[in-house]
Amino acid sequence: MLATTAPNSLVMNPTSMLVEMKSFIPSSYTFETEIQKIKQELLQGDLDCTAKDETDEEYLYEMQDIIDHLPKLPEIQQQKLTIPEFDEIEVKATDSVEIKKFIRKVNYEFLGFHCNHK
Repeated sequence: MLATTAPNSLVMNPTSMLVEMKSFIPSSYTFETEIQKIKQELLQGDLDCTAKDETDEEYLYEMQDIIDHLPKLPEIQQQKLTIPEFDEIEVKATDSVEIKKFIRKVNYEFLGFHCNHK
C-alpha cells in the first residue's frame, strides 16, 4: 500500500512544498542577486535595516554595526615591477680557483643568464 498524505494532513511532502513555493516567487527574482545586493549595501554602510520582524531588524542593525567597526583595508594599487640590475663582479688574477668559480657562478645567476629549473 502506498502512503500518501491527505490534503488536510499535518505531514507535508517536501517536493510538493517546493513546487507550491515556486508559484509564490516571481521568475525574475533570484536569491543570489538579492544576497549580493545586501552584501554590497552592508559593505558600503547604506543597508536599510528596517524589517517586518523586530528580531530581524535588530539582527540587521547588529550586522551593520559589526561591519562598520571592522578595520578598513588599504586600497591595492598595481605597481610596475622593477628588475634588479647587478654589476658584474670582476675576477682578479690573484683569486683562487674556488673564488673564481664562485664569482663566475654568482655573475651567471645575478646577471640573469640562467633558468632556475628544479
